[in-house]
Amino acid sequence: MAENTPSTGSKVKSIICMALGIYSIVVGWAWGNGIVFAIVSLVLGGQCKKEGVQNTFTKVGKITGIIGLIGSIIGLIVCIILAIISAAANSYLASYSV
Repeated sequence: MAENTPSTGSKVKSIICMALGIYSIVVGWAWGNGIVFAIVSLVLGGQCKKEGVQNTFTKVGKITGIIGLIGSIIGLIVCIILAIISAAANSYLASYSV
């Protein structure tokens, strides 16, 4: 094996990076569940870059990880705002009950 040839483990990491990035987009919009998957995708993308693997899987994984992270944060903020509004409305309605 040549010195600059990436190992099979690095190629697998790049595929996992892409899969987790895509998964973070899919599940990230509900309660911010994709935050963990997006962060892991970005970390694996960074490791692949250090190991010399800059293929399409790594690039897609990093891009989808960023999109998933942003979407998860927005989804989490929206859920928190809705929970606060719901609690305030419930408190308001409970104070005017007959």
